[in-house]
Amino acid sequence: MSLTFANFKQVIPSQILSRGREYLRRGQILDLTFDEEELVWEAQVEGTELYDVRIEMKSSGSLDCSCTCPYDYGEHCKHIAAVLYAIEETFPDQLGATPRKKTGRRQTRHDKLRQRLEQASREQLVAILLDLTARDRELLNQLLIRLDAGDAKPMDYRRVVKDALRAGRGEYGYLDYTGSQRAARKIDELLDQVERWLDSDELNKAISTCQAIIDEVAPALANADDSSGSLGGCISTAVMKLADAAELADAAAREALFAYCLERGRHKAFYEWDWGWELLDIAASMVKTPDQRARFVAALDDIQAEVLASPRGEFFGHYKLERVALHKLAMVEKFDGPAAARAFLNANLHLDQLRMLAIRRCIDEGAFDEALRLIDAGIQTSLENRLPGLANQYRELQVKLLQQHGDKTALIATARTLWLDRCDDDSFAVLKRTVPVTEWPAFVQGLIQQVQRRPQQLAWLYAQEGRWSDLLALTKSGPFSVELIETYREPLETRFPTEMAAMYEKIVDAILQRASGRSQYQRAVVYLRRIQELGQAARVEAIVSRLKAQYPARRALLDELSRL
Repeated sequence: MSLTFANFKQVIPSQILSRGREYLRRGQILDLTFDEEELVWEAQVEGTELYDVRIEMKSSGSLDCSCTCPYDYGEHCKHIAAVLYAIEETFPDQLGATPRKKTGRRQTRHDKLRQRLEQASREQLVAILLDLTARDRELLNQLLIRLDAGDAKPMDYRRVVKDALRAGRGEYGYLDYTGSQRAARKIDELLDQVERWLDSDELNKAISTCQAIIDEVAPALANADDSSGSLGGCISTAVMKLADAAELADAAAREALFAYCLERGRHKAFYEWDWGWELLDIAASMVKTPDQRARFVAALDDIQAEVLASPRGEFFGHYKLERVALHKLAMVEKFDGPAAARAFLNANLHLDQLRMLAIRRCIDEGAFDEALRLIDAGIQTSLENRLPGLANQYRELQVKLLQQHGDKTALIATARTLWLDRCDDDSFAVLKRTVPVTEWPAFVQGLIQQVQRRPQQLAWLYAQEGRWSDLLALTKSGPFSVELIETYREPLETRFPTEMAAMYEKIVDAILQRASGRSQYQRAVVYLRRIQELGQAARVEAIVSRLKAQYPARRALLDELSRL
């Protein structure tokens, strides 16, 4: 439903409206302005920080609302609600007016600014900018890099990133969850500028900004709540843009970037994260000479030595050693040829990723017995180390091999093990193709017996086999009923409309027994609408009458029921 001044109190959840009214009562709406030509209201709302709210009335009367706060649990936040109440209070004459249709494009404030800048003299512009930057450090730092003619230092770029991080820090210098997102939004603006610099071939500015983001944000994570991944995402994006720049750079810039990627990638603060390996990937792509190879391998040796010196048995340590070995293998293949690469691979079969690579090559070359031997060893080692997911990766290779090799008994056993563990489409499809048709019903019954205590997997199997009555019975029998109903709603409603309506009624009662707010009431109404859609309007009327009598004091519930 489109939001309007007439319906916003019905559309926006009551708890959000209540907080918005409180913001208005406490005077937290600052600088509310109205552009009569554009039919736009703008305001600042004082919350955890100052948030900018913009509300535009369209020609249809609907409202287009935006806020700079990080609220992501719904379409409209408490700051928007507060401004809507403020407009209602401050501009009552505008609310009943019919919005005028806009004729053509109107001049925006940016248009006006452009016009005035073009009319100003050089001396005026210089004086204005110097005056503004004397009082605004962030603007000063931005201009220093935007106007860089090649004489800027790395610290000039790092200051801009420091400003972005500072904007997110709280009283004690910590980047909390909201602060991290606020800082990330500012850094994203820098990354957008990097993209424009790449498009305009200003590579030095693009590379310097990306490096500044990597160098400043990575250490800041130690004193931040980045559980949303916003700041880490900024680093990953900066690394990706460095890779783009590497493809466009000249020889001198590539050499400088190669050295940078090696220097950062070889240190634990970076290779503990994916972006450290991504920096090494960039360096690997730039290796062209024996000297560069030697420097690259030396960096890998540093990482390997540090990992081996750390406590043994760490899974992520094993993963790092695999990454090191794969990079070394790439160098051997590039410079020393296939025979040397095969020898290196065989010497590192204790590393799972290299063993899997060797298995794939054996399969491609038709060396089935050797591939099976390596797979068996990989499965055994994985199970000994309590890594069932890794064992299944080997089984996937085993299925691929057995499909080519024609051993159907072993293929069925392996695919069955995979399906029982993961309930995946691929292994089930292999089973259905391989098990003889005459044996399939008994085979499926055996699977059913094994997954009796796994309702989701059992339901999946019933659906695959078209056993809808069994699936319906399953949805009635356990604590996973609602989840299963949501998953298989369409086929069950088509085949069993009356039974599904009865289950929906039970779900409504269960929701209302423990409901405490409008959101739960709205969820209950969703199920009542489903009963209507099943052609049982009379049943819904009876349920609504019963609920109104049962819960006469729940105003929000009665309001939601009235909308039916």
